[in-house]
Amino acid sequence: MTYSQRSTHAAASSDITYLEYQIGQTEEHLKEAEEVIEVKKQQLEQHRAAASQDREAYATLETQLIDEIVQQQSVIETIGKRLAELEEELALLGD
Repeated sequence: MTYSQRSTHAAASSDITYLEYQIGQTEEHLKEAEEVIEVKKQQLEQHRAAASQDREAYATLETQLIDEIVQQQSVIETIGKRLAELEEELALLGD
């Protein structure tokens, strides 16, 4: 049973429903960010596995992929914090 189903106050129910929606959206963004990291990691592994004649191009692409992974990990951390905030807010409204 969801918080909105347990809520007896109409206004609180609306707030709870909105927060549940926000949490769902945030979880979806988190999933997408995690998928991007997996793709970048696969690209990095493929790049490393390929025999490259041009070491400078190899190093540049590897650095770029690593930077993109780090950026995406930062996005995941931010989304995770937002998700925790939304869940906390939902728990407070549910009480």
